[in-house]
Amino acid sequence: MRLTMDTVATFFVLTIFSSTHASISNFAELYKETEDLIRLSETYQRLENNNEYFTNFDPNKKPFDYGTFDFIVVGAGTAGGVVANRLSESSFKVLLVEAGPRNPDTVSVPALGGYFIRTPWDWGYNTTVQENVCLATIDKRCIYPRGKMWGGSSSLNGNHYTRGSKWDYDLWAEIVGNNDWSYENILPYFKKAEKAMFKIDFDRNYHGFSGLQCVDLPEDTPGLTTMLLEAFKEKGSIELDYHGQSPYGISRVQNFLDGNIRAGTAHAYIRPAADRHNLIISDNSLVTKVIITNNRAVGIEFVKNGKLYFAQASKEVILSAGAINTPQVLMLSGIGPLQELKKHGIKVVKDLPVGKNLQEHVGFFAPFFRTNHTYYNLTLKEQLNFWYANKRPMTSGAGSQVISFTNLKNNTYSRPDIELLVIGPRFVSSTIATSNRFNEEYTAAYQILNEYTDFAISVNLLHPESKGEVTLQSNDPRKYPLIDLNSFSVEKDLETMYQSIKSLLELQNTKAFKNFKAERLFVAMPGCDEKYKIDSKKWWYCALKQVAFPGYHPIGTAIMGADPCNSVIDSELKVHGIRGLRIADASIFPVTISGHTAAPVVMIAEKVSALIKAEHRD
Repeated sequence: MRLTMDTVATFFVLTIFSSTHASISNFAELYKETEDLIRLSETYQRLENNNEYFTNFDPNKKPFDYGTFDFIVVGAGTAGGVVANRLSESSFKVLLVEAGPRNPDTVSVPALGGYFIRTPWDWGYNTTVQENVCLATIDKRCIYPRGKMWGGSSSLNGNHYTRGSKWDYDLWAEIVGNNDWSYENILPYFKKAEKAMFKIDFDRNYHGFSGLQCVDLPEDTPGLTTMLLEAFKEKGSIELDYHGQSPYGISRVQNFLDGNIRAGTAHAYIRPAADRHNLIISDNSLVTKVIITNNRAVGIEFVKNGKLYFAQASKEVILSAGAINTPQVLMLSGIGPLQELKKHGIKVVKDLPVGKNLQEHVGFFAPFFRTNHTYYNLTLKEQLNFWYANKRPMTSGAGSQVISFTNLKNNTYSRPDIELLVIGPRFVSSTIATSNRFNEEYTAAYQILNEYTDFAISVNLLHPESKGEVTLQSNDPRKYPLIDLNSFSVEKDLETMYQSIKSLLELQNTKAFKNFKAERLFVAMPGCDEKYKIDSKKWWYCALKQVAFPGYHPIGTAIMGADPCNSVIDSELKVHGIRGLRIADASIFPVTISGHTAAPVVMIAEKVSALIKAEHRD
C-alpha cells in the first residue's frame, strides 16, 4: 500500500508508531519498528499543508478554554524542550505546545535520523523555486527538513555538536550592543548544558561535565578515520579539540551522544521532565497565533483534534517554533513587515522585519573518493546489533568521520569561513539523489556510488552573503510558509566554495591517501560536463548550482538587535514593543555561526531560561 498525504493515513501511521514505544532494550521490537520506519520513508508522500489538524473543524465555534499557565512555550524542539524543562524546575506552571507527536524509540538510533525526513515527523517543507541552487532537483526546489516531534530537528538532524567560534559571539555582542552575548559570557551556558563523555584528550577548560546533554565521539571507522586525520596533518593541520582555544585544525566529530543513544532535546530535557506535575505537554497541536491585547501577549490559540483552543499565559509566551515556523506564527499574529501583513489582510499589531534576513549555510557533497576497503556490509539486524555494542555505522547521525575549519585568508584570528566534514561509508550512496529529489539524469549519475567503499568531503559555506526570506502564502494557518533561500545570488559565495574545493583536492596527493589507495571518483554532472572542462572554475560553479544543498541551519528571521527598524527582539530576547513575548530559537541569530546550529540553540535556551527566572522569581 502506498501511503499518501491523506489525513487519515497520516494519523494512522503516527498511531502505530506512537502506541508501540518499543523499549530500546527489546531488540525484536526495535528491529520491527526500524523496518517499519524504513518502509514508510520509501513510500511516504510528504505533506504540502497543515490540513491534517483541521479535520471536522468548525470555524464558527469559540475556542475551548485550555487553562491558565505562568508560561507557555511554543515548540518542543531544540530550544523549547530546554526552556520547558528549566522553567518547570521551579514552581511555575508551564504549558509546552508541540505540533508533532512524542517521538518514537527509533529516534534513539542516530543513523536513522535521515529516514524521518520522509515521514510525518518532518514538516515536509520545500523551498520556493531557486535560481542558483538545487537546479538538479525535479522542480528546482530544495527539500527543507524540519523536525515535527519532541526534540524537533534535534531528533532527525546529523547530530553534530558544534558551537561556532568565539569570534561569532563577539560579533553578536557588537551587533546587539550588549556584551552579555560575547563569547566569554555565553560560554558558561554551553558548559551548563553539556555533559562531556570523551575518552580521548580534549580541552577540559572549554567543556561542561554535569549538564543534561551528553556529548561524545562515535567510535572510529577502522583505518579510515585515522587515515583522514593523518592526511590533514600532512597538509599542515594540527589535531585538536575544535571547541578549545582555536577551531583551526583537524578533529574527530563530537556528537550529541549518550552511549549509543541520540542525545537530542527530547532525550536530554523533555523526557526527564515530562512527568512533572507543573508541566503540561500538548502535542499534535498547531499554534495558529499569539493573542495580543494592548501590546501584551496574553496567550495562544492552537488547533488540536479539529478543535480550536485558547491557553492563557499570566507571565510570558516564549516562541521556540524555529526559524521557519516562528516567523509564520508572528506574522499570523500581526507582528511582521507592514506590507506583508497588509497583503494578506492581517491586522497590524507591530511593524517589525519578521521573516527577513534569512541566512543559511550551503553544503556541497563532493568530491567523492573510493577505497579498496569494504565497510559495514551488514544486514539491518547486524547493524542494530553493532549499535547495541556502541559501534558504527548507526552510532553516527551522518556518518561523519573528521571535521576541519578553515579560513581561506589564513587568518586564524577571525571567523572560519569553511567547514569540511568527511562523510564515511553507508552514508555515501545513490540514495543521495533520491533523498534530494534529483531529476532522472542526476539520479542515474549517482548510481555509481558504492555505500560500502566510498566517502565524500562535504564542503560547507559558513558565512554566505546571500540572504533570503520567509513569507506567508496567506493568512490561513493551513498554508505552509514560503521559504526562499536565494542561495548563491551573491557570486562571492560561489567563489569561496570554489577556492576551498581547490584547496581540499590537494588531499588526494598525500601519502596517507595513496597508502590507503583512496582515489577520486568522478560522478557525472549533466549540464556541466558537456559545457565546461572538468575541474575548471566554470565547471565547479555549474556543479555547485546543480547539486549543492542547504545546510538546514536557517537563522535570522526574527533577528536580535537594538533597533526595531532592523531587528525583531532585544538582547533579552523580548519582542520590540510587545510585553510578555520572547523568542528563543535560531531565528534570533544576528549572523551565521561557524558551525551547526543545534548547540547554540541549546545555549540560547539555557540563557533565556536564566533571564526569565531572574525576572520572575517564584
